[in-house]
Amino acid sequence: MTRERIGRKTLEEQLPVILREQFQLDSLPQDHEPSWEYITANTRYSAQGLNNKSKELYGQTILEFLREQGFGVRSTGKWPTDDEETIRSLKYYIESAEQRKEWSENTIDSVESVINKVYEAIREEGLDIEMLDIGHYDSEKDRVENIQHAITIIEYMDRDLADSTMGNYPRYFEEYYNIVKNKHQININPVEEALDEFEWYRSDGDSQPVTEAQLNDIWNALDVLDECPVDGYDLEQWRLWMKILIVFLIAVGPRSNEVERLDVRKQLHFGDDPHVHFVERKNMRRDEGPVKVPIMMGATFLRAYREYIDAIDGNGKLVPSDQSKSGCRTPSTLNEWLERLCKIAGVRLDDGRFPTIQNFRQFWKTLYKRALAENREQIKFVSEEDGKKDYESDERDYIDDVVNRQHIRGLGREYFDDVLDLGELPELLREELDQDQHGERQTRITDHGFDT
Repeated sequence: MTRERIGRKTLEEQLPVILREQFQLDSLPQDHEPSWEYITANTRYSAQGLNNKSKELYGQTILEFLREQGFGVRSTGKWPTDDEETIRSLKYYIESAEQRKEWSENTIDSVESVINKVYEAIREEGLDIEMLDIGHYDSEKDRVENIQHAITIIEYMDRDLADSTMGNYPRYFEEYYNIVKNKHQININPVEEALDEFEWYRSDGDSQPVTEAQLNDIWNALDVLDECPVDGYDLEQWRLWMKILIVFLIAVGPRSNEVERLDVRKQLHFGDDPHVHFVERKNMRRDEGPVKVPIMMGATFLRAYREYIDAIDGNGKLVPSDQSKSGCRTPSTLNEWLERLCKIAGVRLDDGRFPTIQNFRQFWKTLYKRALAENREQIKFVSEEDGKKDYESDERDYIDDVVNRQHIRGLGREYFDDVLDLGELPELLREELDQDQHGERQTRITDHGFDT
């Protein structure tokens, strides 16, 4: 599409007319606030060019300018609600995104569009609830209702928005609860729960896994740092925290909230079958006991870290903090630290963003699924040798679950074994622990005689 030259007449007269005509074609309300993607896709101007000219002429972003022209859920006021507690939560979300996550101005504009879209959905669907309140429940009935509210809002977005615009809307909606829970009473992320029902999100929206090469670039960059990239922290302490975080993410594939909740002293178990006990886990039924997730690599490192925590009388958290309520650095802080390290290592995802905990989890899932697939192929081969066509009956009826699970873990550890050369234990661990017991270098998990 050819882009035309932009001036005052473009912004004050032509753009509003074009947008409202397009809103009518798309069955959008006339006070809808368009995203940058929508503007670029549906007008003859680029949103970036309009934004630059608006800032030059009026000292405002393009969305700020359009709000003064009546675009947005409300024609007056910055926020689409009058609820003071919710407004405080929205301010906290934006400030955190700007200052701690360092999201770009374009992204912040998109986030504000998402907030307005959520309230547009609340109004149009007659939900009679605040965005903040959807993240808190006091009873099981409330929890289910809040998830249903989130589903209704996402369905409204899906009906209303172009596919290209829809891509980031659920993500920014979900991120609101991830951030605001650090300041306000949030005990559920209803968007994360709701998105399980949307196949388009799960099939097309799975996070891109980091690659083995990228993991090695990140690890090597961490090894050669000569100063801490986060002000106010000792380099060796920060390096240890990042190494333990990276190893744990690769070895176990935890969700962000599981990293924050983990107690290294109580939940890490070693011996013949190194594993983590997760007492609380998404999709785990109330009558189930703890979930055992195998430690797929770096068991020597993790065991040494547990002993280090005991030696220094630490609080048991993977990356401890005196500031946070949980005693651990929050997922948003850890993702910010990962971003700083990835900048140094020159590691980005295909869309230009920096990897987060979720992208490390996706790497773990990818490798573990390879082990599952190989295990199934081996069962299939044995069944075919036995003259059976239905290998699934062998897997279901004749192979002990424990034996099968151990075999899968053994196969998986072969995939994970060569991901990183961990080298010697970090300096702080070597200073604190008995070297005769731990040795100068970490051996691979299969060298310890673990039952794999």
